[in-house]
Amino acid sequence: MIKNISHVWTFASDSNPSQEYETLQYSDGTTSCNCKGWTRRLAANGSRSCKHTRLVDMGRADNHCQASHHYITTKKPTNYTNHAKEQYTTLPKLGYRKFA
Repeated sequence: MIKNISHVWTFASDSNPSQEYETLQYSDGTTSCNCKGWTRRLAANGSRSCKHTRLVDMGRADNHCQASHHYITTKKPTNYTNHAKEQYTTLPKLGYRKFA
């Protein structure tokens, strides 16, 4: 199952500032992170969390992150019509010359 990403935050590691972690929030509201806390810990109920995903869930990620990006997904309306004229050019076959 492929989930659409709606927001991404980049956090610096507390122990190694040159190390960065990406926390993703998907369009369905779930989150994931590539830090060791999220990838290695699994709760008894099967859920995962880390301090980065908890910051996202609390709405405080923008205050603590280095960078963030919001992905805006737009859908074309169902009655969308492309009015641009499509122009096709034909190229001569290989080995043939085109005379004007």
